[in-house]
Amino acid sequence: MPKTKLTHEPIPEWLKNANSETKFDRNLVLQDSVYYPGSALDGRFLKYYLGFSHSMVYVDAGVSKEELLKHINRIGGYDVLFLKDVTQAELSPSPNLNVELFPEDFYHELQSREQIPNALQEAHVNLTGYGYKSYKEPYAVWAVFQRRTRTNPSHGPERFSLLFIAGEGVATYSAIYNSNCLYPKSIVFCGADIGFGRNWTFFEKRGGVFERVVMANKVGIPKYLLAWSRYDPSGSSHWITEQGIELYWEKYTVRVQDAGFLNVWTTEN
Repeated sequence: MPKTKLTHEPIPEWLKNANSETKFDRNLVLQDSVYYPGSALDGRFLKYYLGFSHSMVYVDAGVSKEELLKHINRIGGYDVLFLKDVTQAELSPSPNLNVELFPEDFYHELQSREQIPNALQEAHVNLTGYGYKSYKEPYAVWAVFQRRTRTNPSHGPERFSLLFIAGEGVATYSAIYNSNCLYPKSIVFCGADIGFGRNWTFFEKRGGVFERVVMANKVGIPKYLLAWSRYDPSGSSHWITEQGIELYWEKYTVRVQDAGFLNVWTTEN
C-alpha cells in the first residue's frame, strides 16, 4: 500500500540537533505533532505516515513500560538514538483536567450523573488491565530515532520523535495541548475501540467528550483527522448509526484524497 501523499515537511532544526544531552521541550515536541490515542504499539502507522510529521505522540494506558521498552527497538529501518523518561511536570506544569462529563459520553450510556464516578473507575480498570500487563505507575517516555545508514531514504525520514504516554486519550489531550496552549497537526482515530478494544467512549462521536475538549482549545484545532472507515459524515454506512450515534466531528467533513490506509478529513476553512 502506498504511503500518504500529504505534504511532507523538512526535519525541524531542533530534531536535527537533538542528542542524548537534549532536554525534553514540550513546545518543540508537541508542535506539529500527530496525536494518536489508543495507539497500542502501532508500527504500521509509522510506516505510512512518517514525514507528514516528524513528531508522533502515542497515548495508551494499557501498555506497560516493560512492554514498550521491549518493542521500541523493533521499528524497522531505525535505531533509537536516545530515550528518556518524561515527568508529568515536563509534560504539563499546570494541567487543566476540568472536563465535564455527561451520561451519554459513555459507551454504555449511563442513567444519571451519579453513576459517572463508578463508571470512570471501571473504565480505568478496563484501560489498564486488559490485554497488556498493567503498569504500576503512569509514565511517559520520549525517544528520538535515527534511520540506519544502510536503509533506503525512501523508507522514511532521517529522524523522528516518538513521545509515548501511558494515559487516557481525552484527559491526556487536554493536559498536554489545551493546558499548554498548543494543538497538534492531526489526530488519529484508528486503534481505540469499545468492548474488547477497552475504550470507554467513542472518540469520534459527534458532540462527544473528545470533540468538546478539542474544540475548547482557544489557540487552535488540528488541521486533519486521520480516521478508519467507520468515521462517516454521511451517517449512512456503519452499524454504529443504528444506535443513534453519529461517528464524525461537526467541523471535519471534507475528505482529502490520499494514498494512505486511513481516510483524511479536514475542515471547510
